[in-house]
Amino acid sequence: MNINEIFEILNKIVPDTVDLLMKRYEILKVVGLFQPIGRRNISYKIGTTERTIRTEIDKLKEMELIKIQASGVSLTEKGLTLLSEIHGVFYYIKNLPDIELKLMEKLKLKRVAVISGDAEKDSFTFNYLGKKAAEIVLELIKNDTVLAISGGTTMACVVNQMKRKRGIKNLLVLPARGGLSEELEIQANTIAANLAEKLNSPYKLLHIPDNLDEQELNVLKNNRLINDVLQDIKRTNLLVFGLGNAKEMAIRRNAANYVFERIESENLVAEAFGYFFDLKGNVKMQTNSVGITLENFKTMENTVGVAAGRSKAEAIYAISKFNNNFILVTDEAAATRILEL
Repeated sequence: MNINEIFEILNKIVPDTVDLLMKRYEILKVVGLFQPIGRRNISYKIGTTERTIRTEIDKLKEMELIKIQASGVSLTEKGLTLLSEIHGVFYYIKNLPDIELKLMEKLKLKRVAVISGDAEKDSFTFNYLGKKAAEIVLELIKNDTVLAISGGTTMACVVNQMKRKRGIKNLLVLPARGGLSEELEIQANTIAANLAEKLNSPYKLLHIPDNLDEQELNVLKNNRLINDVLQDIKRTNLLVFGLGNAKEMAIRRNAANYVFERIESENLVAEAFGYFFDLKGNVKMQTNSVGITLENFKTMENTVGVAAGRSKAEAIYAISKFNNNFILVTDEAAATRILEL
């Protein structure tokens, strides 16, 4: 008997139990997202009475899942762990294994992992996405691994959620590409350095902007130290990358007007490694970029792509049409939309 059948029986015999589970899950999730938070704000965000919230808060406090301080209600470590476990249960309640199989069949990917929820609307779901991706990456890290990771908020979340690991021989961590004109915390160099610290691994940085003109890039590529890193990037056998929406990535790159015009006129939907794709996975435009190439991407031994939210669905679909030799980690919102395409 699977968990769906168990919940169906519970719902028939003791429906109040299932309702109570959902209510307390929502309270824990809201507290986790906005802590410290007052009871009145919790009741407003959930859409129930403050009296009901007060009763449930008292029960959750008795179970040591939350703590109440002058600043508001917060999760305890026990509550945070339980919230993550409940979120995992929804994987079965929402029949996500079936969605994963349908997505694998449609996109012809090596493996698909789908988490419950919409990461664009819920920071807890976004963090859970990072945790799931981090678990998969850790499974793939072996001795003699050269790991390259791209930049962006999703990759920063993956590293932030990753557990520490020691004892890996000959592991090298690299940025998958040069830097963009964005916050230091989400640049590939910073993310690679933070990942290396978690894995107790040596790392190298790529001190070169990604959006220089071609002549400037060629001059810098001939620098001995930069060329050394680029040669190491060619040896990458584990790539972890984020998939971008074409317009959003053009904005991140401070692209020229003609780039936006082509995105509009040619209906480009995805960007990866400085290349822009249409929905069928055709490469339509390339910006000046340094690091992982499309040839590297297609021939890589192990690749993990992480993207979530309904707005990323077309980008995921397009990249998978270009190359399906990777593992996808996404969320329910993106998966549902992809299956509609």
